[in-house]
Amino acid sequence: MTAAPDDRHMEQGSDVRGTPAEAGRPTGAESFTGRRSVTVGLVVAIAQTVALAVAAVVTGSAALKTQTATNLADVAVSAFLLIGVVSSNRPADGSHPLGYGRERFFWSFVAAVGIFVGGVGAAFAETLQASFHPQPTGAYLVGYSVLAVIILLDAFALVVGLRPLRRGARERRLPLARFLWRGTDPAVTTLVLSSTAGLVGGVVAAGGLAGRESTGNPAADALASGLIGLILLATSLVLLHTSRELLTGRAVSPAQAAQMRRMVGDHSGVVAVPDLFALVVGPSSLIVDADVIFEDGLNVPEVEKIIVSAAAALRDCWPAIAYVYVNPVAQYRRRRLVPAGSSAPTQSRRAPDQGSGT
Repeated sequence: MTAAPDDRHMEQGSDVRGTPAEAGRPTGAESFTGRRSVTVGLVVAIAQTVALAVAAVVTGSAALKTQTATNLADVAVSAFLLIGVVSSNRPADGSHPLGYGRERFFWSFVAAVGIFVGGVGAAFAETLQASFHPQPTGAYLVGYSVLAVIILLDAFALVVGLRPLRRGARERRLPLARFLWRGTDPAVTTLVLSSTAGLVGGVVAAGGLAGRESTGNPAADALASGLIGLILLATSLVLLHTSRELLTGRAVSPAQAAQMRRMVGDHSGVVAVPDLFALVVGPSSLIVDADVIFEDGLNVPEVEKIIVSAAAALRDCWPAIAYVYVNPVAQYRRRRLVPAGSSAPTQSRRAPDQGSGT
């Protein structure tokens, strides 16, 4: 027996708002916040690119040319993110019964590749050009003024992007840094990290311009360009890792999975929960699958009642759970490999959380 959504017990498998057709989609507030943040990021990136291009031409600074190229990549990145946010909000259908939440993961991965190829490539190319064929620079006041505006715009985009992350971290009682690393909305994460990289890059570019003005040595400008490239490289690697984890079916943390097993195992009539896992299927959307051993004397309505109660308890604690599947079993089924260092789950009710296998 699998506790999938059906006409009799819809609460077993409905999405976070109680309608199975909406499974896999973020809630309306989350969707609106993500779209607004990404749209703000796109507008900011376009304005920055235009201003930086003018400043780069006027000053001849390698660091400003690098910032222009990286911001042009940011425009493409923001466009990819917006496509992902919009496409992931489509309702579930026959071809995607869990919704289109992973569309956001895919387009965030494309955005991370864009940062890596466009931003990092342009930065290192400009660094080599400035090192071996330095160009004269001037109009430093224009460069400083534009960089000041760029830094302020990046700070604004960062503040907007941090709002949903702070709210999510607060709701899940996690430090912001950990929630940023383990978050399930890569679009907002990408916006925050790219804005942070842009903010730091603007400061570095200003430092390189100041060094070139004060010393006349083009090495300061080239060094700033190289540092901006390294910042973008680190940012793209983090984003590629996060998107890859989500695309390949990342599970919740072992501690969270163990807590879910304990919650199911604490129900009267449950002998043991030999296996349980929860996967991320979309932004703020999880699916839980559990093997449960019930007491032999229970009839079907009693088992169904326990399943409904367990599913409701899980979703009360984790509203992001879209579907809960409970599979009554007679004994442990080795369906998945148990990670090294974990013991195989037992059937004893006294230790239902031993060796969660996640």
